[in-house]
Amino acid sequence: MTNYIIIGVVAVVVLFVIVYVKMTIDEKKGANSEEKQKVKDIVKKVVPGSEAYTAAYGTREEYSFGGGGRTVTSTTKYWYYGVAFKPGDLYLVPLSFEGGDISYSEPIHFEKGDLGMAETKNGLLTLYGKDRKELMNLFVVASNTKEDKYHPVNIQQKEEAEAFGQFAQAFAQEINAANGITDIKAAKKEARKS
Repeated sequence: MTNYIIIGVVAVVVLFVIVYVKMTIDEKKGANSEEKQKVKDIVKKVVPGSEAYTAAYGTREEYSFGGGGRTVTSTTKYWYYGVAFKPGDLYLVPLSFEGGDISYSEPIHFEKGDLGMAETKNGLLTLYGKDRKELMNLFVVASNTKEDKYHPVNIQQKEEAEAFGQFAQAFAQEINAANGITDIKAAKKEARKS
């Protein structure tokens, strides 16, 4: 029995080392990756006056639960964006990945006047329409590593993520002040009633 425990512990340690080494390699690849440059080039190409914006890579995740009876299923949908931001202004450029290529579609533009409310926390910006119903959430995080088909890039962007965090705080304050929102929880509760 003791030998099986030792073998199990050794297997876990070896697996941890392998995963850690892979993550470290992916992080190093992502520091000045070709993917990061491609995202910046796409933003530069499609966002008007792009030189005034900070460009970053962002993601959106949406969770849904379904099923019936004893079976509960969950589904997660993923979206990817080139993100361009400056005080009071946000562009999202939808990205898709196929066979190592990055393609894009028309940018989506958000100004404070377009939105009814915003909330931010830990690299996440949640945007709400004028009806105070959630439009979308957006993550801009410092470390993105290829893990599976849902995490398709190695992009390290510490400075961009920090800048986005500051932008998101200020953007949310501007949007909420413009719409008379002083209590996010109360506003969300009120929106659910209508």
